[in-house]
Amino acid sequence: MKRLLGVPWLFAVAYSAVGFSLYFSIGVVAEFGLGLTPLIFLGAGLLFVLTTFTYVEGGAMFLERGGSSTLARNAFNELISFIAGWAVLIDYIIIVAIAAISVPHYLTPISERFGDSGGEIATAGAVILGVTLVNIVGFTGQARQRLLVVLALADLGLQVVVIAVGAVVALDPELLTAQLDLFSSPTFSDVVYAGVIATVALAGIEAASDLAPDLEWGPGDLRKVVNTGAVIVPLLYTAMAAVALMAVPVVAGPDGPETALAGRYIEEPVLGVVQSFDPVWLADTMQWVVAVVAPAVLIWAASISMLGLSRHVYTLATNRQIPSWLGKLGRRTATPFVAIWISAGIALGLTLPGDVEVLAGLYAFGITLAIAIAHLSVIRLRFSDPDRERPYRMPFSVGAAERSVPIPAVIGAAVAIAAWASVVVLHDEARYLGGGWMLFGLVAYVVYRRFVEGTSLTRRVAVPAEALTKTTPEVEYGSILVPVFGTELDDDIVGTAGRLADAADAPEERAPRLDVIYVMEMPLTVPLDAPPSPERLEEAKRALERAKDVGEEYDTVEVATEMVRARSVGAGIVEEARRRDVEMIVMGGEPPTRVRGGAVLGGIGAAKPAEIGEVTEYVLKKAPCRVLLTAPPEERKDDETGVEPPDEALHEGTLHERHH
Repeated sequence: MKRLLGVPWLFAVAYSAVGFSLYFSIGVVAEFGLGLTPLIFLGAGLLFVLTTFTYVEGGAMFLERGGSSTLARNAFNELISFIAGWAVLIDYIIIVAIAAISVPHYLTPISERFGDSGGEIATAGAVILGVTLVNIVGFTGQARQRLLVVLALADLGLQVVVIAVGAVVALDPELLTAQLDLFSSPTFSDVVYAGVIATVALAGIEAASDLAPDLEWGPGDLRKVVNTGAVIVPLLYTAMAAVALMAVPVVAGPDGPETALAGRYIEEPVLGVVQSFDPVWLADTMQWVVAVVAPAVLIWAASISMLGLSRHVYTLATNRQIPSWLGKLGRRTATPFVAIWISAGIALGLTLPGDVEVLAGLYAFGITLAIAIAHLSVIRLRFSDPDRERPYRMPFSVGAAERSVPIPAVIGAAVAIAAWASVVVLHDEARYLGGGWMLFGLVAYVVYRRFVEGTSLTRRVAVPAEALTKTTPEVEYGSILVPVFGTELDDDIVGTAGRLADAADAPEERAPRLDVIYVMEMPLTVPLDAPPSPERLEEAKRALERAKDVGEEYDTVEVATEMVRARSVGAGIVEEARRRDVEMIVMGGEPPTRVRGGAVLGGIGAAKPAEIGEVTEYVLKKAPCRVLLTAPPEERKDDETGVEPPDEALHEGTLHERHH
C-alpha cells in the first residue's frame, strides 16, 4: 500500500503547489505580462521541468530531507547549504500567507463579506491557525494522504474543465494580441519580472523533496513522475493563461493597457475567469464549482507548505544551522512546534497588508536563489562525487565517462541566476525585504556557529534527532562519565551519553548526570599540579564547552565539566570513574598508533574485529563499571581531501560494550 500510494502522493504534493499557484499568479503575472502572459507561463513551465530534473537526480542520490539545502551541503559546505535553506524557509511562509489571503476571495460567491477587509483577515487567520494545528498534531496517516491525492485530482480536473469550457465559449486568439506592442506594452523589464513571478510553481518541487525520503519508489516511478510533470505543467500553465486572457482580455485603460485579472480579480483570477463566461447560467454554475474546489486546494497547499517547513526546520536544526530550540520536537507528535508557531505568526503578519504582488516578488527572490544553488550543486556533484549511485540521471548530458555535464542543470542555473538578479534590480520591495531576511539569517548564522557553537562556518556538525525530541530513552543510567578529546567524534559521544541518561522517576531522586572530563596528560618530569601550556588549556576549554552545549540539549540531564590532570589518559579516566562512582563510561575509541600499539576488540555479532588504541584498551580492562565504546565507521573522513562523511556516518558509529 505504501508503494502504491507513495508515488501518486508525491505527485499530488508537487502538483498541489503548482495548481495553487495558478489560483493567484495569473493576475499578478498578467499585470506585467499583458498579452504575453501565456508565453510567460510556458517559459515558467519549462523551467519547472528543468528544475524537476535536478531535484529528482539529487534527491534520489541522498534520500535526505532539505531539498536545495541538502544538495548544497553534499556538493559545497554548510554555509552555502544554509543560504539555500534560509531562502527556502521564507518561501514556505509566503505560500501559507498567499494561500490564506486567497481563500476568502474564492468564497465570495457564498457571501460578499468574505472579500471585505475584516472578513479577509478573519478567514486568513482561521486558515493559518487551522494548518498550524494540523501540522503540530502531525501530518500522518493514509487517510490524509488519500485526501490529498483526491484534492490534487479535483484541482487538475477543475483546471481541465475551465480550459475546455473557455476554449468553447471564450475562444478568440485575436484578443491576446489586441493591445500588444512589443518592447513598449509590455516593456522588456515587465516581461522579465512577470516571468520571475510565474516561477511560484517551483515551490511544489521543494515541498515534494522534503517528503520523498519517506516514500517508497523505484527508478521507474521517478521517471513516471518526471515525465508526467514535464507534459502536464507547461501545457496547463499555457492553456490556463490563454483562456484567462481571452475571457478577461487586456483593454485600453486611462494609464495604458490593463486587465481586470490584475485589478478586481487579482486575489481570485480563476473565479474572475469563470464569472466572465457567457451564458450567465454557465458562469453561475462554474463559479460554484470553483468556490468548492479552489478554497480546499488553497488550504491544502498551505498545509503542505507548513509540513515542508517543519521538516525543513528539522533538517536545519539537526545540522546545527539554527539553534536547536527552534527545531524542538513535541514529545508526543515529534513535530517542531516552536518553529511552526513562529512561522504561523510571521505568515499572519504578511497577510495583514493583503498585497499579493509584494508577497509574490519576495517569494521569487527566495526561490530563484535556492534553485540556482540546487542546479549548481548537482553539476558539481557530477565531478566531486561521480561514483555515487544515481537511481535517476537527468537526460541530455555531455562529457566523458562519469564526469558529464548535465545540460538541463546548466540552463536552469543560468536562468535562475538571471531571474534572481532581475528581482534584485527591478523590484524594490523584494530587494529590501528579501535582502533583509537573508542578511538577518547570515548574521545570526555566523554568531551562532562562531560564538555559540564555537565551530567553523563551513564544517558539518550534526546532532542526533533525539536531541530535538527531548524524550526519555528506555535505558536508564543515572550517572555517566564522558571523556572528551577535542575531536569531531566528541559530539557523537556526548549525544550517545545524553540518550542513555534518564530522568529520575521520583521527585526526590537526583536528576541524571553527565560528568564530562578532559584528561590532561602530565609528563613525569613535571609535578602533577603544574600548569599546562596555554595552548593545551585553550584546547581543553573548547572541548568541554562544546560538550556541555551538546549535553544540555537533553533538558532532563545535568551536565558538569572538569579538566583532570593525570600521568596517563587511561588511568585518569578509570580513577575518575571510581572516585565519582559512575554507572557507565561512554567514550570514543581512538585508533591504535604505531608508537603505542593497541589491541583487537571483537564481540558477539561483530562483523569483524575492531582495532583500538592503548587508552581504550586500558579503560576496557580496568574500568569499575560498564563501558560503552563508540567508534567511527571506516573511512570516516578522507585525510587528504577533508571531505566530511555522509549523514548516516555522523549518526551511526560502531558500538562495543564491555560489562565488568
